Amino acid sequence: MSMTLESVGNAAGLLRQHPVLWSVGLVMGLLAVLDFVIPIYGEAIYAEPLVLLQVLVAPFLAGGVYGMVKGERFSMGEFFQSGKTYYFRILLPALVIFFAVILTVFLLAIPLALLGLGAAAGMAPLLFGVLVSIIFFTFFYDTVAVFEETNVFESIRRSIEFVMNNLGSVLIFYLVNIVVFLVLGFVALFAWSALLMEKLEPLIYMSPDELETLMPGDILALIGTEGIWITAALYAVVIILFSAFLYTYKASFFRNHAEGMFALQGEYDEKGRWYKY
Repeated sequence: MSMTLESVGNAAGLLRQHPVLWSVGLVMGLLAVLDFVIPIYGEAIYAEPLVLLQVLVAPFLAGGVYGMVKGERFSMGEFFQSGKTYYFRILLPALVIFFAVILTVFLLAIPLALLGLGAAAGMAPLLFGVLVSIIFFTFFYDTVAVFEETNVFESIRRSIEFVMNNLGSVLIFYLVNIVVFLVLGFVALFAWSALLMEKLEPLIYMSPDELETLMPGDILALIGTEGIWITAALYAVVIILFSAFLYTYKASFFRNHAEGMFALQGEYDEKGRWYKY
């Protein structure tokens, strides 16, 4: 546990000392704002291409951050170089995991459909649990791909191995990220309420029945254009802070826990040379 919390301090120190690490947050924040604002202004046709752009950009950002932390060289040039170097090492395992999730959903959906809606509703928690388990054990595939420079399936296998060997620490890792996200969300919600207090005042005088019938469009109409952009700005701040923390913390956490874990997997030949598996 101490090493897990130490990784939090390491991540905070890296973000404080090396502003280039905030690049991942700035890009994710910009994309989040576009993802929020574009559908509101009736340009829903761009929503799917924007999601695809986010999927394609994420491996580059992850590779850039992890590569800098791994090499302990922090510059924009190193960020771009690492992003290019590790792009496909991260993207390809991600695609394998994605299709594994889709295949799992499909295989589980067939018997559920045959059993009927009642059985499907009862099996929904099982399906959710299976999907969460896949994500839980493969979450570190990208850090493995960068720090260990492994191939597609080896990155996934070693991620599972890493999680199983550090199960308690990984659970705390997830808990820390959840707490950080909730705190950022609460602060943003408080700021949002304070900044839009006058515009939200009519909600105070609504009955419970009226509040239940409110739709997101009604809230947007109530806060107006200014409120929409205030909401987008606060949303961007949350994504910037959380994304920068998550990527840096994940890299620090993996480096601290996996140091020497995989390096010891190998053997010496007859001449005393070390070969890693």
